[in-house]
Amino acid sequence: MSIATPALTNFTAGELSPRLEGRVDISRYFNGCRTLENFLVHPHGGAWRRSGFRFMAEALGDGPGLFIPFEFNEEHTYLLELGVVDEGVCMRVFHAGEPVMAEGAEYRLDLPYAPEELAALRYAQSGDHLVVVHPAHPPKTLTCNGAADWLLETMVFKGAPECWKDGNYPSCVAFHEERLVLAATPDRPATIWLTRVGDKTDMRLKTREAPLSDWRDFVCSGTGMGKSGESITVKDGGLFEKGCGFRGRNADDELRYYQYVGGKIFEPDGADRTVTFGTDIEAVHDADGVLDEECWVCCEVGDRVEAPPGEEPLDDDAVEVTLSGRQANGIRFLVSKARLWVGCSGGEWTVSGAGSGEPITPAGVRAAHEGTCGAEQHLPETLDFASLFIQRGGRKVREMAYRFDADAYVSSDLTLLSGHVTGPGVTALACVQEPDPIIFCLRRDGILCALTRHRDQDVTAWSRIVTEALWRRSAAFTHRERGATSCGSSCAGPRAAWSVATWSGWIRSSAAIRRRRFVDSGVTREGDPSNEVEGLAHLAGRTVSVLADGAVHRDVTVSPEGTLKLDLEASVVHAGLGYSSTIRPMRLEAGSARGTAQTKRKRVLNVSVRFYETLGGKVGSTPERLERIHFRTPETSMGEAPQPWSGDRSVPFPRGWQRDDSILVVQDQPLPMTVLLIVPKLVINE
Repeated sequence: MSIATPALTNFTAGELSPRLEGRVDISRYFNGCRTLENFLVHPHGGAWRRSGFRFMAEALGDGPGLFIPFEFNEEHTYLLELGVVDEGVCMRVFHAGEPVMAEGAEYRLDLPYAPEELAALRYAQSGDHLVVVHPAHPPKTLTCNGAADWLLETMVFKGAPECWKDGNYPSCVAFHEERLVLAATPDRPATIWLTRVGDKTDMRLKTREAPLSDWRDFVCSGTGMGKSGESITVKDGGLFEKGCGFRGRNADDELRYYQYVGGKIFEPDGADRTVTFGTDIEAVHDADGVLDEECWVCCEVGDRVEAPPGEEPLDDDAVEVTLSGRQANGIRFLVSKARLWVGCSGGEWTVSGAGSGEPITPAGVRAAHEGTCGAEQHLPETLDFASLFIQRGGRKVREMAYRFDADAYVSSDLTLLSGHVTGPGVTALACVQEPDPIIFCLRRDGILCALTRHRDQDVTAWSRIVTEALWRRSAAFTHRERGATSCGSSCAGPRAAWSVATWSGWIRSSAAIRRRRFVDSGVTREGDPSNEVEGLAHLAGRTVSVLADGAVHRDVTVSPEGTLKLDLEASVVHAGLGYSSTIRPMRLEAGSARGTAQTKRKRVLNVSVRFYETLGGKVGSTPERLERIHFRTPETSMGEAPQPWSGDRSVPFPRGWQRDDSILVVQDQPLPMTVLLIVPKLVINE
């Protein structure tokens, strides 16, 4: 027999697939876990218990829904919830964890979409507005004029493509190089349209600044407004057709230029002739001075107008690109980087200028086919210089980034070693940046999983978020709450009633234990000491966990009215659904005098765990055989909650000789836990 004390120093490989339990020859085996549940991994190695989800409000109906994060600045950060109410779709706004109110009621905005269309809505934010697209609706802008003042308008484009019509509008949107990018109509799924630089409503492919060189020859007679009966003179040999213009006046008697965009052509017979408005060509203004916008464009000096036939486009004109290739299927998403990244159902592309570092221009555009993985039609997430997207089929999450050694953009499989975590497939991604970069993935079966990703430290750590809720939608946003950064939002419910909940990603370690939330669908009561807690109607009849002034209270059943009574009065109370957090490392591989420790009988004598800012917890071999860890010391006064503790704790291991050397570290109380190191002491039977 030999004695070994292997050190499990980090968990940066996360929860590994059961199919890797024999791969003791790879380095990630020693940094992985068989179970990592309700824990998140720090990029520097430790695993910390995830915070609870705080109840915000009942969800908008129980049908389809959508969350849209809207971040204008640190003060104006909102979460937009789109849901079904009375068979129609409306929008509700959350700010600082609470619904925005207007005139004593929740602010809501009716939207012109059908419930079944919410899943296909795509959006891109620029400043104080969102551009929202759906293949069945013209592109629209959602403008924020205030927390309770939002306006949805249909965008009006100059020179919109003729193929844009009822039921055939773009389904993808982004902003790139000061252009609005729209892509993928149902009948042209591989086409991308980029507006003119600096004007996100100008889709004209060839323009010039007004007035054009020959416009001054056409001076309108009469009042100069181009009303019916007035005329202009066309010089010898000239035509008046689409693209031509003249100098005239508007209804306010201001000098303007007017360009003809209609379909008629007037050709003189060899001598100077006059063109009569309303007879030879459409009138510019009607009798009331209203401009005929279908046939005429009114502009000032310097405005852009359509270039005459035969002219070449300018570098900042609009661009139309159609991807062509064996895998140029329908476009699924657009991401603006140094190049425009395009995800298609059959592969990944980049669109850029013709030369290295050059912008996209009509005469210089290059589309490169980078990969063949294919993507689902779900919004990607950007993390540092990479973008994460869901591969076609939904079972894998890939990271698209530039690789210097290959001089190409490569899509790496982030689920290769943890394929079981994404289970039946992923339907949405939500990325939070603070305190650590974490991507939350919503599965088709309503389970949430999390990925800690840090390329520089080679961290790819998956874990599972297990609650009593079934998750339906997710988003990520950041707002300031009591000096802490709160990130992430999801829609969940305790199987009975759906609710909107927010996850506080980080509470400063210096904060008192009573400020930390480790309950789901929870509410917080703060104020004068009391033994009553209200606001739990969404958990009526359920047994909830309670943390009262930093101390664990016994579980309490919520009354039908949504209230509960405590045994003692408390000032700060967190009450909600309890959850258990579990770390179970891989099978121990410490080596022995005769080679590997795998398949040999062994006995774990004790387990030492290094904690950081931790209270409570258990260590053992099975869920039925766990030893509780005690943190209260004689220095802690009775009646006072102990503060989080950092250091080592050693626990005897009451188990005999086994081939399966399971070690469990569990936290099932509403208290914090961070595990930095696990060191078992075991005897291996040679």
